[in-house]
Amino acid sequence: MKRQKIILSVAALALIAATALLLGAVPQKLGKPGVKASPIPGSARMQVYLPERIMDFASANQEPDDKTMTMLPQDTSIIEKVYYKPGKTPVCSSVVLMGTDRTSIHKAEYCLQGQGMHIEQMTRETVPMEKPQPYDLPVIKIVASDQISVNGQPVTKKCVYVYWYVADGVLSNDHTGFGRMWSMAKQLVLTGTLQRWAYVRFYMVCDPGQEDAAYNEIKRMIAESVPQFQLTHGPFAPESFGSMVTAQR
Repeated sequence: MKRQKIILSVAALALIAATALLLGAVPQKLGKPGVKASPIPGSARMQVYLPERIMDFASANQEPDDKTMTMLPQDTSIIEKVYYKPGKTPVCSSVVLMGTDRTSIHKAEYCLQGQGMHIEQMTRETVPMEKPQPYDLPVIKIVASDQISVNGQPVTKKCVYVYWYVADGVLSNDHTGFGRMWSMAKQLVLTGTLQRWAYVRFYMVCDPGQEDAAYNEIKRMIAESVPQFQLTHGPFAPESFGSMVTAQR
């Protein structure tokens, strides 16, 4: 098992390196986003869309901090919202859309661990979708924990974090990035088009023991909101590398 992991890691690194070389060597055009986005005059970034309301949740925009924007490539587009209603725990959502620089899209684990959280569980799941037609949306579910101080006493909180990747006609819940790199390399060679991937996430903080309830709430939010902003949808056919699915638009 250990040897197999090493082989897969080496293969993934080789694929990433090969894709990086292709990005620099092959003439390319940037593909269409798999999410709703419109050009911003005079800017390399785009205006990405998330709905103002999801079910009976209102929203407030949350501006990315300066550190985040400094770290991201200049043509990365991002939107963040907090959805809230009285008596309910807020649910946060964001979409990060890459431009010509693929480093805009990274692993969620880096963000969570960078905030001091401990990842307890990470699984591939699907969220049943009814619109615009029935299909299963492939996602990655993470349960993480953190300790905060309340009145000087340590209190454990859990974070339920659900995310996926989407490009024009393609969905992925491959957290390794192997499938996306393969798909990018294949499209670049065959069509000269650089796939424009977006990273979509929904997450909320809850008390220990409430993880299942939080996940169910997030799934309801996803099922209601995704048809409003995501252009790629199912049904889909599996690809041969990673958890990649070819979808309809």
